[in-house]
Amino acid sequence: MNRISTARWEEVKHLQNKCLCYSKEKGLYVSDVISAVKENVLFLPHGYKGFWNQVKTIQKENLKIKLETNFGYGNASFLRATVSFCEKHILDFDISKLYVYHCSITTLDVPVYRWDLLFEKIINAYNATSFENFTTSAIVYIDKLSEILDRNVISVKGHINNEKETQYKGEYMISLYVGRKIQDLVEGLETAEVSDSTILKCTMNLCRKFIKKLKDMTCDHEMSTKSLLPEYLLSVHKFMCANKKGKEYLNIILDKEL
Repeated sequence: MNRISTARWEEVKHLQNKCLCYSKEKGLYVSDVISAVKENVLFLPHGYKGFWNQVKTIQKENLKIKLETNFGYGNASFLRATVSFCEKHILDFDISKLYVYHCSITTLDVPVYRWDLLFEKIINAYNATSFENFTTSAIVYIDKLSEILDRNVISVKGHINNEKETQYKGEYMISLYVGRKIQDLVEGLETAEVSDSTILKCTMNLCRKFIKKLKDMTCDHEMSTKSLLPEYLLSVHKFMCANKKGKEYLNIILDKEL
């Protein structure tokens, strides 16, 4: 690969001494690059500028891992992975993602060049695919998002690499932000084909709360139509219809029984 490495990579590459490996005996594991068994290595760290991606499939484990990087673009740079187990997308209900604007539950995200953290996160995500762990982490995430909807102010980073935070103040701005996260949540559940009744019930309750919050809110009509709120409401409507609650959505919106 002939891509030029970034200046930041030149500063930190001496610390990038871990790689992600797999063997039948050990499963997924992290190893020092210098001592890794060559045929076991899945991914090595790199600092190439621009977009890069690589996919590895472990047939014996029904596991597919895709790594993506886009280095050299400041705070908009990223290092992330998507993981599928038995052809089902693994979601990442990391609570910290609730406070990062450009961050999705459909990817495993870490600060740029933190390959060691990404490799560990991939292993943890794979090991946490049990029904109990997945359900618990999802419910905690949804409950926390519901709590944010009741706040008057929150501090949010634009990207995971940002140090500076922006404050969202007032019920309108909070609802706008939560709407974005709800959209990501329901789209993620659809992508992962989640059918767990407890998770879907908690998500449905959050959607109801979000709609009612908007109905009780007083905001400038022009401001609301120019924002992304209609798009977020459309995502909520789609989710409720998919779960046989489309009529209830209309009842709440129209404030009457149909």
